[in-house]
Amino acid sequence: MKKMRISLVLAAFLAAAVLANGCQKGSGKEVPASQAESTASVKAETQAETEKAGEAGAQSDVRVFTDSAGREVTLPKEIKKIAPSGPLAQIVLYTLCPDKLSGLASDFSEGAKLYIDEKYWALPKFGQFYGKNANLNMEALIAESPDVIIDIGEAKKSVKEDMDALQEQLNMPVIFIEADLDSMSSAYEKLGELTGDTGQAKKLADDCNNILKKSETAREQLSEKKSVYFAIGDDGLHTNAEGSIHARVIEQIGAENAAKVEMVSSGGGSEVSFEQLLLWQPDIIIADSEALYQTITTDKVWGELNAVKEGKVYQVPSVPYSFMSSPPSVNRMIGILWLGNLVYPEQYGVDIKQEVKDFYELFYHVTLDDTQVEKILK
Repeated sequence: MKKMRISLVLAAFLAAAVLANGCQKGSGKEVPASQAESTASVKAETQAETEKAGEAGAQSDVRVFTDSAGREVTLPKEIKKIAPSGPLAQIVLYTLCPDKLSGLASDFSEGAKLYIDEKYWALPKFGQFYGKNANLNMEALIAESPDVIIDIGEAKKSVKEDMDALQEQLNMPVIFIEADLDSMSSAYEKLGELTGDTGQAKKLADDCNNILKKSETAREQLSEKKSVYFAIGDDGLHTNAEGSIHARVIEQIGAENAAKVEMVSSGGGSEVSFEQLLLWQPDIIIADSEALYQTITTDKVWGELNAVKEGKVYQVPSVPYSFMSSPPSVNRMIGILWLGNLVYPEQYGVDIKQEVKDFYELFYHVTLDDTQVEKILK
């Protein structure tokens, strides 16, 4: 109302000024200084009010969000376009709000495309924003101009400094959300608050909680631990050792990681010898590819292991993402049920085919038929 009143007063003064100016020009006299000052005063007041209203409007369109690193970041009130900082963030954001992805950190594999809607395949590729594998496409990022960049994963000691540096470099809001296997539920809740997708966030958080509780109950019921060897690479003599983030599922189900060797956080995992495998004699072997599964189950040397003799070798399902890792994100949740049911069927006792159907529908937004489920589970 105040703004309208000032506008009307200004209009009246301006009209008077125009009329007076016309008359004065005809008579050759100047406009009185008092009238000019009054008009200028109203203009100044109106401009100040307009600027103040503009600032208030701008402030109402933004908010301050506190991320998992304790950083306070100013964001648009409504988030419409998000850039994932890397593959882990891409998976989680796809499960929560796929239509808000303004680009991808990495292309979907050909196998993944069978379970990912085609409309997401051609999104701009931003690459990975930071770290040793950084390959950021600045041109694509600037062209899309996302509302926020979101990084999701484990909280490293330097996470605050890393996020601040990235935000300053890009001049775009950067948010970090901590998400490990144990904290995936709370990560979804925080992401729901950030993106506004609270309904889907709650469903995803609840499902993660239920899976973790089931694994905790199963662990409490175990009288003995079985050992699992996670074979990766071309020859199977590389593995994700005990304590590795890529092998967390083994420990989560209550089993023992057979590979008691130094953990390697990068590359192709820890290298082991076949002599070590013979000493370990794992109860179960899981292979991360079909080619490796075929090698382990048919090679005479591998046949010396009890797990091979007893038919306790399994291929890890890997589409659209591995049930064990690659990358180690929310895709591991279904891996808990899959591996738990293989190693401890009495404690888990789940219909794994139905569990896969439910998980894919909720997390990957795809409805599977029986044939597809069988193909995934091999």
